[in-house]
Order: sequence, then C-alpha cells, then structure tokens
Amino acid sequence: MKLSARLEALVAMVGAPYPHIWDCCCDHGYLGYQLLETYPDSVIHFVDVVPSLVAQVDQLLTGTALPPDRWQTHCVDLKTLILPDKRQRHLMIIAGVGGDLMVEMVTQLLRNNKHQSLDFLLCPIRQLYKLRTELNQLGLGLVDEAIVKDGRHFYELIYVSTGSERKISSVGDMWDLTNPVHREYLALNIEHYERMGAQVANPAHPALQAYRKMLRC
Repeated sequence: MKLSARLEALVAMVGAPYPHIWDCCCDHGYLGYQLLETYPDSVIHFVDVVPSLVAQVDQLLTGTALPPDRWQTHCVDLKTLILPDKRQRHLMIIAGVGGDLMVEMVTQLLRNNKHQSLDFLLCPIRQLYKLRTELNQLGLGLVDEAIVKDGRHFYELIYVSTGSERKISSVGDMWDLTNPVHREYLALNIEHYERMGAQVANPAHPALQAYRKMLRC
C-alpha cells in the first residue's frame, strides 16, 4: 500500500517498537496497516468514533492472514479511552485534526490514564503554535519533531512523552533554513499571522514575533 509522504514520515518517526501503538482517528486505517507490517512485535489499535469506519477496518483486517492478537479495533471517543496494560508503554498517534481538538484529546487521555507511561506522536492540521504551548503546560516533553511537505501541504510532526523533560518550543527547533522547504513553510506561517493581525486590534501576535525572529537569526 502506497502511503502519502505525511503517513510515511509518521511511521518512520516511531523508530522503535512499542507494546501498544494506537492509530487514533484512524479513518480507513492506512497508517495502522503500515504499522502492523513495520512493527511486528507491537499490538496495533485502530480507533475512530465513526462506527462505519471502524466496521470497515475490522472487516478488512479479519480477511487478512494477520494473527488476531496483533490488532484490535475500537469504536470510541478518544477523550473517554481507558488504556489497558497499565505497566506497558503506549504510543498514541493522532493526526488529521486541528490543534484545539488535539489538545482536548491529549488532556483527557492524560487525565483518564494517570501514572501511565504515554508517548504521543501528533500531526495537527491547524493551531500549531497554540498546541505546542499547551503541550508544555500539560507537562509533556519533546522526543522528536519534523517538517514534512506532502504535495502542496506542509505538516509538523511533534513527538512528545510523559517521560521527557525536554522543553517543547512554541515554534519548533527542527528548522533548517538552508532547506528551501523549511523556508517556504516559514514564509507561509508569517503570512498567516500577518493576515490574522490585520483582522484584530493587536497585530503583535507572539507567534508572528517568534517566526519573524527566526529570519533574523
């Protein structure tokens, strides 16, 4: 199965096997399918709140030769999920939703699964600055991060953990401004916050200041 550049980058960033990997908001399950192949020692969980999507994934997996103990499907609101195997590490991959909703999901997962070792691999589609700021406030630390261009769209991958003490930058520390992709993405971020500033009384948004400062470094 040919994955998009964004999904390929998510699979590659996992880097090491986990006892449990959760493909959250799994849609058609393409990411989870690749995780099953790449990490044979992990149990892959497919999670979505839409019953028809979960049923479709369940039907497809049941029709494969994959051992049934390698995967599970869950039709549940992620914000209510109680994780099994409290002594094991879990990786929660959440992609394709806005930063505001992603913060809600991460906050509730932490609240509902206290004292559990949790890692999050996040790929939001909006509100990056706000998401990064609030991840710090939740006490999570950075593991890794990257910028990915997929067609005409740019994505940030943000890998964080309850076990890391590395501060999460509000704009990211993954920039390489000798890379034309990174420069193009930076310019788009600056343009976005400049447009926002033109629509509000105070144009000095801290995100705009931070992105502009990168150009002066």
